[in-house]
Amino acid sequence: MNKSHTTDKKSSLNDLIDIVRHLRDPQKGCEWDIKQTAKSLNTHIIEEAYELVEAIDAENIENIKDELGDLLLQIIFQCQIANEKNDFKFEDIVDKASKKMIRRHPHIFGPQKEKRSIKKQKIFWEEIKKIERKEKGENTSPFSQFSKFQPPIYQAVKLQKIASTLGLDFSNVEEVLMKIQEETCEVKEALQVEKSQKKKEEIGDLFFSLINLTRLLNLDPEKCIHESNKKFAQRCEVYFALKETKTMKMTKDEEFELWQNAKKKVKNE
Repeated sequence: MNKSHTTDKKSSLNDLIDIVRHLRDPQKGCEWDIKQTAKSLNTHIIEEAYELVEAIDAENIENIKDELGDLLLQIIFQCQIANEKNDFKFEDIVDKASKKMIRRHPHIFGPQKEKRSIKKQKIFWEEIKKIERKEKGENTSPFSQFSKFQPPIYQAVKLQKIASTLGLDFSNVEEVLMKIQEETCEVKEALQVEKSQKKKEEIGDLFFSLINLTRLLNLDPEKCIHESNKKFAQRCEVYFALKETKTMKMTKDEEFELWQNAKKKVKNE
């Protein structure tokens, strides 16, 4: 085994790049790694990103290191595949990322230093992105970059944040609550219509307004629904355990009372 591929010393970034290159070697590499394509690794990238978020949320330092490494591995893997086709190298993406950060922070790296509020910087970023899209010959609208692979909740948040920089936003939480009430009424009206498309549209609008509420409250909608899922699962687990102790078939009222007891038990834990 090549000395650089042992585990008895602390590895560097170049070591990891070399390891991936070795794994992809047609003669000496691993069959699974050789077989992979940029697209075949898509699900792995998403999976590793979610595992990293989970580790960060749990504040588990060792897991965070592991998952950051796994995500970095996916990035290097993509670069190696691209390098084999003479598309780009790892150094190229580092160069692009570095230049982008400098270009989008002229108030920090430029000749004229200045303090900017977060709100002002977000507006400036959209202006910079608009110029970048124009230089690439792309549609300059900030709404044109609509990712079909991004989770719908984050799509909504991104759209709302962009709209906010253009002055399309609610003034306060009360306005959003009124919008939610309006959308709820429209959902009720849609339920009276046979067309399922109308129901989907109105329920979607209600979801969108609820996400707007979380944004104005500086809450992560994904975390909100995650906590609700977790709480519901815990209640169901307690309910199932309580119901298993019953020998007789229960009435609907008894099941409802059991569910209320399960909710209280979870709340008190």
